[in-house]
Amino acid sequence: MHNTKKSLPNWLIISLFSIWITATLFGLWWFQQANLKSFITPQDDTMFYQPMAIESLFTPYIKELPAPLENQQTLMHFWKPDCLCNRVSQRHFSRLLTNFSAQELRIVIIAHPDSRDEEIEQLQALNGDRLSIIKANNTLRSLPSSPALALINEENKLGYFGPYGFGAFCTSNEEGFLSSIVNQMASDAPLNTFTNVIGKGCFCSWQ
Repeated sequence: MHNTKKSLPNWLIISLFSIWITATLFGLWWFQQANLKSFITPQDDTMFYQPMAIESLFTPYIKELPAPLENQQTLMHFWKPDCLCNRVSQRHFSRLLTNFSAQELRIVIIAHPDSRDEEIEQLQALNGDRLSIIKANNTLRSLPSSPALALINEENKLGYFGPYGFGAFCTSNEEGFLSSIVNQMASDAPLNTFTNVIGKGCFCSWQ
């Protein structure tokens, strides 16, 4: 018996491949147009260029927490439930959880003021006891973008504020960049606060 199964003609294969390429490029263009933005824009509050002003804004949330353990740093992750870019920054966030124990780095999620209780409960259930979650009040509505993080040392001083990375997919040439800041904050070296607010990436407007 002869095999009567026929392969697709070349013109159809080429057409389907072209459609797939076009759809992929369109999807990437849409993603960039929808989510690629500056971490801070001219319309945002200029206080986010000033480390002392940022530190004072976050202090009330730190005071809600128990005193840190000896040499324990605090990571504040600013989370907006409906932000697609949360997935893009997850690699960096997960790496920090892997690199540091709970005794070295405690994780505090600062949820957007409009977050629903069920969204917060779901996030807590998915992440267990490693995360503490605090719902932000209206004083924090001026935050420029999400996802973002702040690193606070055991003396409640700001070491870093900014994004996990820049670019359409939040990549970084140095995967250990944030880990090195945590290590530096835990050392006896003088604290040099770094506010990393210049650049574009996958960010959602917090406001």
